[in-house]
Amino acid sequence: MQQPAQRSIKLGIQAFLNGDNQQAYEQFRQAIELAPEHPDGWINMAILHRRAGQLGEAHAFINKAYELRPDSAAVLSNMGSVLGDMYRHDEALEFHKRAVTASPDNQGMGRNHLQALREAGQFEGFLAGCEAYLKRHPDDTSVRWFKAQALFYLQRFPEAWRAIEERWQIANIRGALPTDISWWQGEPLDGRSILVVDEQGFGDSILCSRYIPLLAEQGANVTLLCRPALHDLFKDLPANIVGELAENQPFECAAIIHRFFKSSPDDVGGDPTVSQSFDYATAMMSLPGWFKANLTEAPPASPPVHKDELLPPSLQKPLDEAGEALKVGIVWAGNPEFKRNAQRSAPLSHFADLATVPGVQLFSLQKGPAEAGLESLDDPGAVTPLGLHLGNFTQTAAVIEQLDLIIMTDTSVAHLAGALNKPVWNLLDTCPYWIYGLTGEATGWYPSMRLFRQTQPGDWAPVFASVKSALTALAEEKSG
Repeated sequence: MQQPAQRSIKLGIQAFLNGDNQQAYEQFRQAIELAPEHPDGWINMAILHRRAGQLGEAHAFINKAYELRPDSAAVLSNMGSVLGDMYRHDEALEFHKRAVTASPDNQGMGRNHLQALREAGQFEGFLAGCEAYLKRHPDDTSVRWFKAQALFYLQRFPEAWRAIEERWQIANIRGALPTDISWWQGEPLDGRSILVVDEQGFGDSILCSRYIPLLAEQGANVTLLCRPALHDLFKDLPANIVGELAENQPFECAAIIHRFFKSSPDDVGGDPTVSQSFDYATAMMSLPGWFKANLTEAPPASPPVHKDELLPPSLQKPLDEAGEALKVGIVWAGNPEFKRNAQRSAPLSHFADLATVPGVQLFSLQKGPAEAGLESLDDPGAVTPLGLHLGNFTQTAAVIEQLDLIIMTDTSVAHLAGALNKPVWNLLDTCPYWIYGLTGEATGWYPSMRLFRQTQPGDWAPVFASVKSALTALAEEKSG
């Protein structure tokens, strides 16, 4: 590739990393004009469109690169990734296999192949692939995390919990385990103090909050360091709730534990109730493992979560105006930063169709960028938007208490509804969160939750056909 085209590629990649997709597009377009016979411009244009969710365009660009260099490992791997996002998993796997064969020492391409096995639902192959990969690259901690995922899918829980402790070494969970801290590993806690640090998604924290009372029952003095959004929700737990853990820091809890472990009141906002030293420290997602959680034994019940007593008129009035209708809350998308958000989210149009069921009124509890989709509905009155007015989890909990049912894809609100013991229908893709397993309509973790599952990756139509049928029966039952 000539130097001007190389420069355009370099500038385009830098713009892409800086979040300037328009500038990246212009630079990659220029690279293609300068060197149309070289695959790099086409590859990067495919990556840009894939990340934007424009899969048709991404496929066209990577196809052009494939025509130019059908033996290129980079082309093959990116073709596999695009096809995987299009749920063409059999084809995707073939391209990833070819990429790994062409470049067996490329760790990124190896990881792409492993993720393709997971998305295709080939969990035995996923585990075997992880183990084979780790023999060649034992220091790749990302793949050790993949191995933990595979063990969860295969319900090999003791091994999975041991493997998940290796999450501390993953690059995007900054801060390795400090060696001068006593990490709790199930020891007796009578009269001891323990620091528990919130981590990962809000749903993970709500799920694992059920273990805080168990620590207190053992006689522990529990301090919970968590993000501000969870403070009020968890205020009824038997723990000191402390800390202004930043919203963007849930994966940095190892380093944060180190800072707080031998803390003074000044370190925690002058709060004199916080121990100046702790006997033990742990993190939220370590607790299920030390309590030997699995899918065959009933987990501890969710503790009460705090909810607002009064709602502002912007939330209460629409609920009152629904009268005797079956009031159904909906959420169709999760955190856009979550890597599998596209797979676990469902089209809003499928949810809006549920409004055609007689006697049903839909209320959107959706927050974030996906909420804008309500503006493009054919019937704006099909869904009453509440998300804009929901200020925190305790308000959301209070709204859920007044609804008859929540129907949603798997996000933190599903965990919140389950913790409130409210009826919730959780719509799952083919690689669900570990507590749901791979089969069945129920989960012992949330007795009020019913699971509706995809049978084919990316195919939500049969799921919503089942949901609509069940919702129709429920509405008829309510109307008498």
